[in-house]
Amino acid sequence: MKLNSCIIIYMIASNILIVINYKYNSGINGPTLLIFILSYFLTISVVPQKQYWFWITLNIAIVTTLLVFEYKYPGAIINTYPDAKHRFIDFGYTYIISVFFIFMITTAVRKSYHTERKLVEQKAIELAYANDTMNKLFSILAHDLRSPLASIENFLDVLSSFKLTEDERLSIQRELLTSTQNTQEMLTNLLLWSKSQMKGVTVNLVMVNLKKTLQTTLQILKTVAAEKGIQFTEQINNSIFIMADADMLQLIVRNLINNSLKFTNPGGQIIISADIAGSDCRIVIKDSGLGIPYEQQNEIFSLKAQSTLGTKNEKGVGLGLLLCKEFTESQHGKITFESKPGAGTTFYVSFKLWQDINKNGKYPDLSTNKSKV
Repeated sequence: MKLNSCIIIYMIASNILIVINYKYNSGINGPTLLIFILSYFLTISVVPQKQYWFWITLNIAIVTTLLVFEYKYPGAIINTYPDAKHRFIDFGYTYIISVFFIFMITTAVRKSYHTERKLVEQKAIELAYANDTMNKLFSILAHDLRSPLASIENFLDVLSSFKLTEDERLSIQRELLTSTQNTQEMLTNLLLWSKSQMKGVTVNLVMVNLKKTLQTTLQILKTVAAEKGIQFTEQINNSIFIMADADMLQLIVRNLINNSLKFTNPGGQIIISADIAGSDCRIVIKDSGLGIPYEQQNEIFSLKAQSTLGTKNEKGVGLGLLLCKEFTESQHGKITFESKPGAGTTFYVSFKLWQDINKNGKYPDLSTNKSKV
């Protein structure tokens, strides 16, 4: 409202001044009509669109009235130029000033237009991503989760409907346990990722001992590896301290090792180690599994990643590696990989060393080191 009032005052004042200028600056023989054109341009640049016709009509009406008045009463307006030279000079600098203002206004309008266009393009990208997200969620709910739940139902139906030998019962129970664990992992990843997309996940960066933080997670995964006949080796030094969120760190390592377990045949090997690379700690997870096909490698950290059955038909939802990337980057880390089909995959996850932060005298304020992803 205040801005609109200022515009109205400006327009009224400018028109009054232009009329006075026309009267005392030689009328049609002076440059006032150029100023009227500039005023018209300024009008359509600053006034609200609904006021266009009023101010444009007023501009035209004033110019018409002045021209008619001067035509009927030619002696009422005196030519104030002493000679032709002064007239040309007046026209010249009025033209230059008009061109300058038109240039400035046009540049501002073009800049505003390009800014708005970029915002629209960004919104379109975000909308496309949201659409991909929705399609992914529907796909998971419609197929990837229904299938393992149907398998669990079938196992339970067999256990309750048929007389089985002890070996058959134990075999089905193991399959049931595996299917339940896979489904639980899928649901965990799905819920965490959905939460990160809708509300954001709190990141609490603290000093963590890498080996101690991962100890329980690695022990559970060693048991899973032994059940599948995979050799699992852990090579992490007890003296490594990093800046990380302990829960997210465990989730990242758990997902990456589960991925290795999924695509490594019995008799294969998985090695998790940690080394120092400059100011970073690099966690290395290497397996001798199936590897990632070259045509899929560019998309494994995106929603386009397709879920693939493991060596024992383990089923995922294609979100585990996407979660790893998002959670790693939210902790100011970096995740990369190397893979050769048939020769295994190696993932590298880097975090800042706590020792390096202390050595440089940069102690993070943990009370403010919380963010959303």
